[in-house]
Amino acid sequence: MELGLEDKVAVVTGSSKGIGKAIAVELAREGCRVALAARGEKDLEEAAEDVRRSGSSGDVLAVATDVTKADEVERLIEETRARFETVDILVNNAGGTGRRSHFHKLSDEEWFEILDLNLISAVRLTRAVLPHMRSQRWGRIINVASESGSQPSALKPHYNASKAALINLTKSLSKAYGKHGIMVNAVSPATTVTPSVEDLMAEEAKRKNIPHNEREAAFVRENKSDIVAGRLGRPQETAWVVTFLASERASFVTGANYRVDGGSITSIT
Repeated sequence: MELGLEDKVAVVTGSSKGIGKAIAVELAREGCRVALAARGEKDLEEAAEDVRRSGSSGDVLAVATDVTKADEVERLIEETRARFETVDILVNNAGGTGRRSHFHKLSDEEWFEILDLNLISAVRLTRAVLPHMRSQRWGRIINVASESGSQPSALKPHYNASKAALINLTKSLSKAYGKHGIMVNAVSPATTVTPSVEDLMAEEAKRKNIPHNEREAAFVRENKSDIVAGRLGRPQETAWVVTFLASERASFVTGANYRVDGGSITSIT
């Protein structure tokens, strides 16, 4: 399918590894010029090389960015515009889970830290790109949320709340800016095989003496039995959905939350 993404300019945060990197690769394959942003400069440069090799244009910019700092967000967008002239697509992927803990053990500081990273960073970035998208009357904003935003567990309430708020923000933005040709959507992955999850599985497998080739199945049985697909997600599976939402083919899709969760959410709404 022709997605109409040739020469579009995309900014992808948290794109040095995992889901963010997979998104950047898929967008580049469709012809986008991509600006990658993440805090770790070494990992970011390595990811940029992978994206260059994958893309049709090879036009990739890497900007080391801490999305919790307003001045660094502004610099990211300024450098992207200096290189590519505009921003057509924003993927707010940067985020983190914070400490696995029950509510009564979390401090105010831990709440503020996760809300800043997962929610306010998307506010900053969206605010920075909106003038350019509004002036050209075309834009795509995709917020990477989580299954936890719709079906929270007892643990990590600060993370769950931040992702629920991001889904809510997505709907608000879609209502406000659809008339300007800006489509705003969310994707909500279930647990996905990213480097951090691989480390977690390896640690658990070692502790329980589980063979390497059985560790994912064991992890799903013990931790994610609600995933009816019977396995964890892959980064590219979320990336494929994001790439569609970024494209011309999603011209009548806005305010939606696309679940990439292997059926883990039990509700139908």
